[in-house]
Amino acid sequence: MGYDLRLIALHRRSGLRSLAEAAATFIHDFAQRHGWQGLNLALPGFMLAYTAMAALLCFGFGRGADFRPALYLPAFSSSYLLGYAIIFVVVGVRHWSGRSARPFLFFARVWTPREFLHRLIAAAPFLIAWPFFMAGFTAMKNLLNEVVPFTWDSTFVEIGRALHFGQHAWQWLDIENPALTRVLESTYAFWGVLLVAVPFAVALCRADSAARSRFLISCILVFILLGNVAAGAFMSAGPFWFEFSGAKQNDYAGLFAYLTQVDSNGDFSAISFQRYLWQAYVQGATQLGTGISAFPSVHVAVATLYALYAWPLGRLPRLAAALYLIAIMVGAVHLGWHYALDCYAGLLGAVLIYGAVGAMQRWHARMATAKPAAVQSAPA
Repeated sequence: MGYDLRLIALHRRSGLRSLAEAAATFIHDFAQRHGWQGLNLALPGFMLAYTAMAALLCFGFGRGADFRPALYLPAFSSSYLLGYAIIFVVVGVRHWSGRSARPFLFFARVWTPREFLHRLIAAAPFLIAWPFFMAGFTAMKNLLNEVVPFTWDSTFVEIGRALHFGQHAWQWLDIENPALTRVLESTYAFWGVLLVAVPFAVALCRADSAARSRFLISCILVFILLGNVAAGAFMSAGPFWFEFSGAKQNDYAGLFAYLTQVDSNGDFSAISFQRYLWQAYVQGATQLGTGISAFPSVHVAVATLYALYAWPLGRLPRLAAALYLIAIMVGAVHLGWHYALDCYAGLLGAVLIYGAVGAMQRWHARMATAKPAAVQSAPA
Protein backbone atom coordinates (compact mmCIF):
# COMPACT_ATOMS: atom_id res chain seq x y z
CA MET A 1 0.00 0.00 0.00
CA GLY A 2 2.82 2.39 0.96
CA TYR A 3 4.63 1.49 -2.28
CA ASP A 4 1.53 2.32 -4.33
CA LEU A 5 1.16 5.71 -2.66
CA ARG A 6 4.80 6.54 -3.33
CA LEU A 7 4.36 5.51 -6.95
CA ILE A 8 1.25 7.69 -7.30
CA ALA A 9 3.09 10.66 -5.74
CA LEU A 10 6.01 10.11 -8.10
CA HIS A 11 3.69 10.09 -11.11
CA ARG A 12 1.99 13.26 -9.88
CA ARG A 13 5.34 15.06 -9.47
CA SER A 14 6.40 13.87 -12.88
CA GLY A 15 3.13 15.08 -14.39
CA LEU A 16 3.41 18.46 -12.69
CA ARG A 17 7.01 18.78 -13.90
CA SER A 18 5.96 17.97 -17.45
CA LEU A 19 3.09 20.46 -17.24
CA ALA A 20 5.44 23.17 -15.95
CA GLU A 21 7.93 22.45 -18.72
CA ALA A 22 5.18 22.58 -21.33
CA ALA A 23 3.91 25.89 -19.93
CA ALA A 24 7.44 27.33 -19.89
CA THR A 25 7.99 26.22 -23.48
CA PHE A 26 4.69 27.75 -24.56
CA ILE A 27 5.48 31.06 -22.83
CA HIS A 28 8.99 31.13 -24.32
CA ASP A 29 7.72 30.41 -27.84
CA PHE A 30 4.91 32.98 -27.45
CA ALA A 31 7.39 35.62 -26.27
CA GLN A 32 9.78 34.83 -29.13
CA ARG A 33 7.02 34.91 -31.72
CA HIS A 34 5.53 38.23 -30.56
CA GLY A 35 8.67 40.10 -29.55
CA TRP A 36 8.11 39.94 -25.79
CA GLN A 37 11.81 39.96 -25.04
CA GLY A 38 14.75 42.29 -24.71
CA LEU A 39 13.95 45.99 -24.93
CA ASN A 40 10.29 45.35 -25.72
CA LEU A 41 9.89 44.11 -22.14
CA ALA A 42 12.70 46.09 -20.51
CA LEU A 43 11.24 49.49 -21.43
CA PRO A 44 7.74 48.81 -19.97
CA GLY A 45 9.46 47.32 -16.93
CA PHE A 46 11.47 50.53 -16.51
CA MET A 47 8.29 52.61 -16.90
CA LEU A 48 6.52 50.64 -14.17
CA ALA A 49 9.60 50.88 -11.94
CA TYR A 50 9.53 54.68 -12.39
CA THR A 51 5.84 54.66 -11.44
CA ALA A 52 6.62 52.64 -8.31
CA MET A 53 9.41 55.10 -7.42
CA ALA A 54 6.94 58.00 -7.84
CA ALA A 55 4.56 56.23 -5.45
CA LEU A 56 7.31 55.71 -2.85
CA LEU A 57 8.35 59.37 -3.04
CA CYS A 58 4.77 60.59 -2.71
CA PHE A 59 4.12 58.46 0.36
CA GLY A 60 7.56 59.27 1.73
CA PHE A 61 6.78 63.00 1.63
CA GLY A 62 3.35 62.44 3.13
CA ARG A 63 1.62 63.13 -0.18
CA GLY A 64 0.15 59.71 -0.88
CA ALA A 65 -2.98 61.35 -2.30
CA ASP A 66 -0.85 62.67 -5.19
CA PHE A 67 -0.35 59.13 -6.45
CA ARG A 68 -3.38 57.94 -8.39
CA PRO A 69 -2.23 54.97 -10.50
CA ALA A 70 -5.53 54.60 -12.41
CA LEU A 71 -5.81 58.34 -13.18
CA TYR A 72 -5.34 57.95 -16.93
CA LEU A 73 -6.76 54.44 -17.41
CA PRO A 74 -10.27 55.49 -18.57
CA ALA A 75 -8.97 58.05 -21.09
CA PHE A 76 -6.21 55.83 -22.44
CA SER A 77 -8.38 52.70 -22.57
CA SER A 78 -11.14 54.42 -24.52
CA SER A 79 -8.54 55.93 -26.87
CA TYR A 80 -6.95 52.52 -27.42
CA LEU A 81 -10.33 50.99 -28.23
CA LEU A 82 -11.08 53.75 -30.71
CA GLY A 83 -7.67 53.28 -32.32
CA TYR A 84 -8.15 49.50 -32.50
CA ALA A 85 -11.58 49.97 -34.10
CA ILE A 86 -10.35 52.41 -36.75
CA ILE A 87 -7.35 50.27 -37.71
CA PHE A 88 -9.46 47.09 -37.67
CA VAL A 89 -11.94 48.61 -40.10
CA VAL A 90 -9.17 49.82 -42.44
CA VAL A 91 -7.31 46.49 -42.28
CA GLY A 92 -10.49 44.47 -42.73
CA VAL A 93 -11.82 46.46 -45.67
CA ARG A 94 -8.44 46.48 -47.45
CA HIS A 95 -7.98 42.75 -46.83
CA TRP A 96 -11.45 41.69 -47.97
CA SER A 97 -11.14 43.83 -51.08
CA GLY A 98 -7.76 42.27 -51.86
CA ARG A 99 -5.85 45.55 -51.57
CA SER A 100 -3.68 44.94 -48.48
CA ALA A 101 -0.48 44.97 -50.55
CA ARG A 102 -1.31 48.28 -52.27
CA PRO A 103 -0.23 51.72 -50.99
CA PHE A 104 -2.63 53.48 -48.60
CA LEU A 105 -2.14 57.18 -47.87
CA PHE A 106 1.61 57.40 -47.14
CA PHE A 107 1.87 53.71 -46.12
CA ALA A 108 3.52 51.32 -48.57
CA ARG A 109 0.99 48.64 -47.66
CA VAL A 110 -1.64 47.74 -45.05
CA TRP A 111 -1.33 44.83 -42.63
CA THR A 112 -3.34 41.68 -43.03
CA PRO A 113 -5.64 40.84 -40.09
CA ARG A 114 -3.11 38.27 -38.86
CA GLU A 115 -0.29 40.83 -38.97
CA PHE A 116 -2.47 43.38 -37.17
CA LEU A 117 -3.17 40.91 -34.34
CA HIS A 118 0.55 40.11 -34.10
CA ARG A 119 1.42 43.83 -33.86
CA LEU A 120 -1.22 44.41 -31.17
CA ILE A 121 0.17 41.61 -29.02
CA ALA A 122 3.74 42.86 -29.53
CA ALA A 123 2.71 46.41 -28.54
CA ALA A 124 0.72 45.31 -25.47
CA PRO A 125 3.55 45.61 -22.86
CA PHE A 126 4.22 49.26 -23.74
CA LEU A 127 0.56 50.19 -24.15
CA ILE A 128 -0.32 48.70 -20.76
CA ALA A 129 2.55 50.51 -19.01
CA TRP A 130 1.96 53.88 -20.75
CA PRO A 131 -1.06 55.14 -18.70
CA PHE A 132 0.55 54.00 -15.42
CA PHE A 133 3.75 55.81 -16.37
CA MET A 134 1.79 59.00 -17.06
CA ALA A 135 0.07 58.65 -13.67
CA GLY A 136 3.52 58.44 -12.07
CA PHE A 137 4.68 61.48 -14.04
CA THR A 138 1.67 63.53 -12.94
CA ALA A 139 2.24 62.44 -9.34
CA MET A 140 5.86 63.58 -9.56
CA LYS A 141 4.87 66.95 -11.03
CA ASN A 142 2.38 67.55 -8.25
CA LEU A 143 4.90 66.45 -5.63
CA LEU A 144 7.49 68.86 -7.04
CA ASN A 145 4.94 71.67 -6.70
CA GLU A 146 4.63 70.79 -3.02
CA VAL A 147 8.34 70.70 -2.18
CA VAL A 148 10.01 73.06 -4.69
CA PRO A 149 8.97 76.75 -4.89
CA PHE A 150 8.68 78.73 -8.13
CA THR A 151 11.98 80.64 -8.03
CA TRP A 152 13.09 80.90 -11.67
CA ASP A 153 10.27 82.83 -13.35
CA SER A 154 11.77 86.29 -12.99
CA THR A 155 15.16 85.03 -14.20
CA PHE A 156 13.66 83.44 -17.30
CA VAL A 157 11.71 86.62 -18.03
CA GLU A 158 14.90 88.67 -18.01
CA ILE A 159 16.84 86.13 -20.08
CA GLY A 160 14.00 86.04 -22.62
CA ARG A 161 13.92 89.81 -22.82
CA ALA A 162 17.67 89.90 -23.45
CA LEU A 163 17.45 87.19 -26.13
CA HIS A 164 14.73 89.13 -27.97
CA PHE A 165 16.44 92.52 -27.93
CA GLY A 166 14.58 94.12 -25.06
CA GLN A 167 11.13 92.74 -25.84
CA HIS A 168 9.27 89.61 -24.83
CA ALA A 169 8.61 86.89 -27.39
CA TRP A 170 4.84 87.43 -27.17
CA GLN A 171 5.38 91.05 -28.16
CA TRP A 172 7.43 89.96 -31.17
CA LEU A 173 4.59 87.66 -32.24
CA ASP A 174 2.04 90.47 -31.73
CA ILE A 175 -0.96 88.24 -32.49
CA GLU A 176 -4.27 90.01 -32.02
CA ASN A 177 -6.48 87.88 -34.22
CA PRO A 178 -9.14 85.95 -32.23
CA ALA A 179 -9.62 83.39 -35.02
CA LEU A 180 -5.88 82.63 -35.13
CA THR A 181 -5.79 82.46 -31.32
CA ARG A 182 -8.60 79.89 -31.36
CA VAL A 183 -6.75 77.81 -33.96
CA LEU A 184 -3.61 77.85 -31.81
CA GLU A 185 -5.66 76.92 -28.73
CA SER A 186 -7.19 73.94 -30.54
CA THR A 187 -3.81 72.85 -31.89
CA TYR A 188 -2.25 73.12 -28.46
CA ALA A 189 -5.09 71.17 -26.84
CA PHE A 190 -4.76 68.47 -29.53
CA TRP A 191 -1.34 67.70 -28.06
CA GLY A 192 -3.08 65.55 -25.43
CA VAL A 193 -4.80 63.48 -28.12
CA LEU A 194 -1.54 62.95 -29.98
CA LEU A 195 0.20 61.97 -26.76
CA VAL A 196 -1.91 58.82 -26.81
CA ALA A 197 -2.25 58.37 -30.57
CA VAL A 198 1.37 58.75 -31.70
CA PRO A 199 3.01 56.36 -29.19
CA PHE A 200 0.10 53.98 -29.86
CA ALA A 201 0.85 54.05 -33.60
CA VAL A 202 4.63 53.78 -33.13
CA ALA A 203 4.24 50.87 -30.69
CA LEU A 204 2.41 48.97 -33.45
CA CYS A 205 5.54 49.05 -35.62
CA ARG A 206 7.79 45.98 -35.75
CA ALA A 207 9.09 45.16 -32.27
CA ASP A 208 12.66 44.92 -33.62
CA SER A 209 12.48 48.29 -35.39
CA ALA A 210 15.32 50.62 -34.35
CA ALA A 211 13.20 53.69 -35.16
CA ARG A 212 10.39 52.40 -32.93
CA SER A 213 12.73 51.75 -29.99
CA ARG A 214 14.47 55.09 -30.46
CA PHE A 215 11.23 57.07 -30.39
CA LEU A 216 9.66 55.26 -27.42
CA ILE A 217 12.84 55.40 -25.31
CA SER A 218 13.33 59.08 -26.16
CA CYS A 219 9.74 59.84 -25.25
CA ILE A 220 10.10 58.28 -21.80
CA LEU A 221 13.42 60.04 -21.22
CA VAL A 222 11.93 63.40 -22.24
CA PHE A 223 9.27 63.09 -19.56
CA ILE A 224 11.72 62.01 -16.86
CA LEU A 225 14.81 64.10 -17.66
CA LEU A 226 13.08 67.24 -18.89
CA GLY A 227 9.67 67.01 -17.21
CA ASN A 228 10.93 65.94 -13.78
CA VAL A 229 14.67 66.44 -13.33
CA ALA A 230 15.18 69.70 -15.23
CA ALA A 231 11.78 71.03 -14.15
CA GLY A 232 12.63 70.41 -10.50
CA ALA A 233 16.06 72.04 -10.85
CA PHE A 234 14.66 75.15 -12.57
CA MET A 235 11.18 75.31 -11.09
CA SER A 236 9.04 77.93 -12.81
CA ALA A 237 5.33 78.24 -13.50
CA GLY A 238 5.31 80.20 -16.74
CA PRO A 239 3.80 83.58 -17.66
CA PHE A 240 0.37 82.79 -16.25
CA TRP A 241 1.98 82.67 -12.79
CA PHE A 242 2.30 86.47 -12.90
CA GLU A 243 -1.37 86.74 -13.83
CA PHE A 244 -2.80 84.37 -11.21
CA SER A 245 -0.41 85.06 -8.32
CA GLY A 246 -1.12 88.80 -8.31
CA ALA A 247 2.52 89.75 -8.88
CA LYS A 248 3.23 93.46 -8.59
CA GLN A 249 5.23 93.55 -11.82
CA ASN A 250 3.43 91.72 -14.61
CA ASP A 251 5.03 92.09 -18.03
CA TYR A 252 2.34 89.82 -19.44
CA ALA A 253 -0.68 91.89 -18.39
CA GLY A 254 -1.29 93.02 -21.97
CA LEU A 255 -1.17 89.48 -23.30
CA PHE A 256 -3.63 88.15 -20.72
CA ALA A 257 -5.96 91.11 -21.19
CA TYR A 258 -6.20 90.10 -24.85
CA LEU A 259 -6.60 86.37 -24.07
CA THR A 260 -9.31 87.13 -21.51
CA GLN A 261 -11.13 89.28 -24.07
CA VAL A 262 -11.05 86.39 -26.57
CA ASP A 263 -12.34 84.04 -23.83
CA SER A 264 -14.91 86.41 -22.34
CA ASN A 265 -17.41 83.57 -21.69
CA GLY A 266 -14.91 81.23 -20.04
CA ASP A 267 -15.28 78.60 -22.77
CA PHE A 268 -12.76 75.91 -23.64
CA SER A 269 -9.52 77.85 -24.02
CA ALA A 270 -6.00 78.28 -22.73
CA ILE A 271 -7.25 80.69 -20.07
CA SER A 272 -9.88 78.23 -18.81
CA PHE A 273 -7.36 75.40 -18.56
CA GLN A 274 -4.84 77.67 -16.84
CA ARG A 275 -7.51 78.45 -14.25
CA TYR A 276 -8.08 74.70 -13.85
CA LEU A 277 -4.37 74.10 -13.25
CA TRP A 278 -4.06 77.00 -10.85
CA GLN A 279 -7.06 75.88 -8.79
CA ALA A 280 -5.65 72.35 -8.59
CA TYR A 281 -2.31 73.80 -7.48
CA VAL A 282 -3.90 75.98 -4.80
CA GLN A 283 -6.02 73.08 -3.52
CA GLY A 284 -3.16 70.56 -3.72
CA ALA A 285 -5.29 68.27 -5.89
CA THR A 286 -3.95 65.70 -8.36
CA GLN A 287 -6.18 65.54 -11.43
CA LEU A 288 -5.79 64.85 -15.14
CA GLY A 289 -2.89 66.87 -16.50
CA THR A 290 -2.20 68.78 -13.28
CA GLY A 291 1.17 69.82 -11.93
CA ILE A 292 2.76 73.09 -13.01
CA SER A 293 6.25 73.45 -14.47
CA ALA A 294 7.29 75.57 -17.43
CA PHE A 295 11.00 74.95 -18.01
CA PRO A 296 11.71 73.17 -20.23
CA SER A 297 8.54 72.83 -22.30
CA VAL A 298 7.57 69.15 -22.51
CA HIS A 299 4.91 70.12 -25.07
CA VAL A 300 7.62 71.42 -27.38
CA ALA A 301 9.98 68.53 -26.58
CA VAL A 302 7.40 65.87 -27.47
CA ALA A 303 6.38 67.74 -30.66
CA THR A 304 10.11 67.83 -31.55
CA LEU A 305 10.26 64.04 -31.17
CA TYR A 306 7.34 63.75 -33.58
CA ALA A 307 9.28 65.80 -36.14
CA LEU A 308 12.48 63.81 -35.65
CA TYR A 309 10.64 60.50 -36.00
CA ALA A 310 8.65 61.68 -39.03
CA TRP A 311 11.63 63.15 -40.88
CA PRO A 312 12.75 59.92 -42.65
CA LEU A 313 9.13 58.87 -43.44
CA GLY A 314 8.61 61.13 -46.43
CA ARG A 315 7.57 64.62 -47.42
CA LEU A 316 3.99 64.59 -46.09
CA PRO A 317 4.75 63.28 -42.54
CA ARG A 318 7.79 65.56 -42.39
CA LEU A 319 5.80 68.65 -43.38
CA ALA A 320 2.90 67.85 -41.03
CA ALA A 321 5.20 67.25 -38.04
CA ALA A 322 7.27 70.38 -38.73
CA LEU A 323 4.17 72.58 -39.02
CA TYR A 324 2.78 71.09 -35.82
CA LEU A 325 6.04 71.80 -33.98
CA ILE A 326 5.98 75.43 -35.15
CA ALA A 327 2.33 75.79 -34.09
CA ILE A 328 3.09 74.36 -30.64
CA MET A 329 6.03 76.73 -30.14
CA VAL A 330 4.04 79.77 -31.26
CA GLY A 331 1.01 78.69 -29.21
CA ALA A 332 3.11 78.04 -26.09
CA VAL A 333 4.27 81.67 -26.10
CA HIS A 334 1.15 83.39 -27.44
CA LEU A 335 -1.24 81.57 -25.08
CA GLY A 336 0.82 82.45 -22.01
CA TRP A 337 1.92 78.92 -21.19
CA HIS A 338 5.66 79.33 -21.61
CA TYR A 339 8.54 81.75 -21.88
CA ALA A 340 10.39 81.50 -25.18
CA LEU A 341 13.37 80.08 -23.30
CA ASP A 342 11.22 77.12 -22.20
CA CYS A 343 10.50 76.33 -25.84
CA TYR A 344 14.13 76.59 -26.94
CA ALA A 345 15.22 74.36 -24.05
CA GLY A 346 12.49 71.81 -24.81
CA LEU A 347 13.49 71.62 -28.47
CA LEU A 348 17.22 71.36 -27.71
CA GLY A 349 16.65 68.82 -24.93
CA ALA A 350 14.58 66.57 -27.19
CA VAL A 351 17.18 66.75 -29.98
CA LEU A 352 19.98 65.84 -27.55
CA ILE A 353 18.02 62.95 -26.05
CA TYR A 354 16.99 61.60 -29.46
CA GLY A 355 20.58 61.92 -30.69
CA ALA A 356 21.99 60.21 -27.60
CA VAL A 357 19.57 57.29 -27.90
CA GLY A 358 20.47 56.93 -31.59
CA ALA A 359 24.19 56.96 -30.75
CA MET A 360 23.67 54.25 -28.11
CA GLN A 361 21.76 52.14 -30.63
CA ARG A 362 24.57 52.43 -33.18
CA TRP A 363 27.16 51.55 -30.53
CA HIS A 364 25.14 48.53 -29.45
CA ALA A 365 24.78 47.40 -33.07
CA ARG A 366 28.55 47.66 -33.61
CA MET A 367 29.22 45.68 -30.43
CA ALA A 368 26.71 43.01 -31.47
CA THR A 369 28.38 42.56 -34.87
CA ALA A 370 31.89 42.68 -33.41
CA LYS A 371 31.34 39.76 -31.01
CA PRO A 372 30.64 37.06 -33.67
CA ALA A 373 33.62 38.33 -35.69
CA ALA A 374 35.86 38.08 -32.63
CA VAL A 375 34.65 34.53 -31.94
CA GLN A 376 35.30 33.44 -35.52
CA SER A 377 38.81 34.90 -35.55
CA ALA A 378 39.77 33.34 -32.20
CA PRO A 379 42.31 30.47 -32.46
CA ALA A 380 40.91 26.96 -32.08
